[in-house]
Amino acid sequence: MKSGELSLAVEIPPEFSQKLHKGEQVEIGAWIDGSMPSRAETIQGYVTGIHLKWLLQQASQASQVQSTSSINVESRYLYNPDVRSLVAIVPAVMPMLLLMIPALLTSLAVVREKELGSIINLYVTPVTRIEFLLGKQLPYIATSFVSFLLLVAMAVWLFDIPLKGDVIVLCLITLLFVTFSTSFGLLASVFTNSQIAAILLTTIGTMVPAVQFAGMITPVSALEGAGRVIGELHPISYFLTASRGIFSKGLGFGTLDFAVFAIAISIPITLWLATVLLRKQER
Repeated sequence: MKSGELSLAVEIPPEFSQKLHKGEQVEIGAWIDGSMPSRAETIQGYVTGIHLKWLLQQASQASQVQSTSSINVESRYLYNPDVRSLVAIVPAVMPMLLLMIPALLTSLAVVREKELGSIINLYVTPVTRIEFLLGKQLPYIATSFVSFLLLVAMAVWLFDIPLKGDVIVLCLITLLFVTFSTSFGLLASVFTNSQIAAILLTTIGTMVPAVQFAGMITPVSALEGAGRVIGELHPISYFLTASRGIFSKGLGFGTLDFAVFAIAISIPITLWLATVLLRKQER
């Protein structure tokens, strides 16, 4: 449950069946992951429904009516006992903003020079394509990381969201993620020939995966088909899991090493595609 693989754990105490047949009071613990309040409340509804259905089935047998009258299911929310929506929303909005805004800003870096004609400087100088792209990207990485620090400060002090995990790990994962998001913006900028097209492509490539396929609303494990593939491959899914886990569950590097690897491997792939698509001379 701490790593996000489980959302519900049912705890059945020892000698449950013996106490049940003796008519003694018995409690079953239903531990629910409260880091996602809407999902937690849905799970609680299922647990309550199953409990009531089982009681009715047992009560239909006259010999067990007395024993079932003292059976209770006690639900407990882990990581977010008060089921506050902000605890889930704020750490989820941060990855969306750090994907969309840096990508949109960077998406205009190269295509603007194409429209103005200043891209000719790339053609007549000995600078390589990767050096040109990195020169465009680095200022936006620094700006995006400063924005991340401001977002964390707002989350902790303005919205009173507890930051339980390792701050250094969160900074490392964020630095990798904004490097990816700016790389994606460069890819869109190189791929298109107008600023409007670059903004449109970047918006679709960032907002749709972040909202629909990253687990912000529906868990990635519940998706099917192409949506499941996008959710498992896109770095936003791993950063969303890491952000919620560090804020709400106190996760560290040992639990989030898979997220660091997944985001890190996406950076050279995106930069390589942008480098390949960037021509060093006019055709």
